[in-house]
Amino acid sequence: MSSILQISQISLDEFMGMIDEKISQALEKISNSKNTDETKKDFYTRHETAKLLGVSYTTLFLWNNKGILTANKIGNRVYYSKNEVLSKLKISL
Repeated sequence: MSSILQISQISLDEFMGMIDEKISQALEKISNSKNTDETKKDFYTRHETAKLLGVSYTTLFLWNNKGILTANKIGNRVYYSKNEVLSKLKISL
């Protein structure tokens, strides 16, 4: 695979504009991929739930015992309903 290197004179503003454009494109691509992944999920892991709500695993455990947020076990793993987590997130805002 051969590459062609072409050097030309451009102003600093033009160069910074090109960099800004490439960064914006990369961030938009990342943002779009995250949004589609998140919207497909019906359940969050303990880690994702704790991070979204800004609480510890212990708090999640206590909330489950008190019925504040219901945990769902699938095998040895614990998951939380996306709808329930998002409703708790809206309440805490």
